[in-house]
Amino acid sequence: MVKIHLPTYPQGVHKIAESVEAHDLDLDPDVFRAPIQAIFTFDRHDPYLQFDFGVDTTVRLECDRCLTMYEQPFNLHAPMLYVLGRVAAPDEPDDPEIAYIPSGIVDLDITSDLRDFIVLAIPGKHLCKEDCRGICPICGVDLNTQICPHS
Repeated sequence: MVKIHLPTYPQGVHKIAESVEAHDLDLDPDVFRAPIQAIFTFDRHDPYLQFDFGVDTTVRLECDRCLTMYEQPFNLHAPMLYVLGRVAAPDEPDDPEIAYIPSGIVDLDITSDLRDFIVLAIPGKHLCKEDCRGICPICGVDLNTQICPHS
């Protein structure tokens, strides 16, 4: 869990660095094998908390073309605005980059927001390399490493 204890941080800009394990964010530990280095920069000017989520780690993925496992660096920067002491009005448009926090919250739990940003930033197409040739649909040979008579 990643929580920000709000009374610890007065008005102004703050930076928090944390090392978070995949299971703490309910992420697949087979994909996120290395600890997730998270840096949160936030500007507190009540009732607003303007966050910039920064994440650096390595992900292990399976190539969609050749089915080999590969690792690639994963970097993410995402903004988020928290509004303290307010609940969104029913007629207000839903904005995924704004979260309304009810009055009296002392510990701001940013775990689910951080997880959502990470999950949405993983590329939909996994390629071990840009020019991956894939596998032969007839014999199943990895065309990146072997020559196949069917190609």
